[in-house]
Amino acid sequence: MLLEPFGGPGRRLPAQPGSSNKWVARGTISSRQIDDLEPALTRHGYDVRTLADRFNVKPIEIKALLAGNLHAERTRELTEAMNAAGVPV
Repeated sequence: MLLEPFGGPGRRLPAQPGSSNKWVARGTISSRQIDDLEPALTRHGYDVRTLADRFNVKPIEIKALLAGNLHAERTRELTEAMNAAGVPV
């Protein structure tokens, strides 16, 4: 793992007290949940209400799907419908 000064290579940041020893691992991300289903769908323009309207279900059902709390059979039905519609699930 490569370490670079905070801000990336070649970037000069304003001097701040105690900032000279701040290093960040290159290629790391700030959130573990950035690759979860809900953030991924949001990046593609799909929020809970949009998905609920599109697939004629209640928003609570979409929230349960995104949280992984929906019944297995219903999860399969919704993900198949989403895949058929081109939603990146």
